[in-house]
Amino acid sequence: MVFVGDLFYRLEGTGLFEYVLPFLLVFAIVFAIIEKTKLFGDERKGVDVTVALIIGLLFITQTSLVNTLNSFLPKIALFIIIAVMVLILFGLFGASVEHGFRGILLLFGAIASLVAIYWGLSPSLGFQLPYWIEYNWDIIVTLIIILIFIFIISGSGKSKKGEGIKNLLGTIDDIFGKGK
Repeated sequence: MVFVGDLFYRLEGTGLFEYVLPFLLVFAIVFAIIEKTKLFGDERKGVDVTVALIIGLLFITQTSLVNTLNSFLPKIALFIIIAVMVLILFGLFGASVEHGFRGILLLFGAIASLVAIYWGLSPSLGFQLPYWIEYNWDIIVTLIIILIFIFIISGSGKSKKGEGIKNLLGTIDDIFGKGK
């Protein structure tokens, strides 16, 4: 009897994960971009395929890039699965996500995406936070939270009592747009 693990082990031995899948991914993305932008004209599919084929083949000759891609994509896939689960939980509790996120939710989504990309790329590209951030991250987060509360409580100084948080949320909405 053949087990699924044995099948994947044999496929790995043939170079499927090392060469074929990265080539197909790069080829498909480059071809889609060239087709969408009509870089070489409307009826130049042969040229589009040739350029995408060459870029895909050149990509897989660079083993460091292939290794980076092979370590990066599973981590980003994990982040995508977590994001989908968060959206499912939002829907479970009645939040409407049909029109996308706006304001503060867009800010949190953007920050979470940047953190996930940094987490996915850091081991393979040698990204590393400065040592003082690595050892003092809890103090830095606490100071940021305290500064946010001070800003919320103090407001602009000219606003009425209780409008500090409205000003903060209004400023954040102005910065990140209201879906316009």
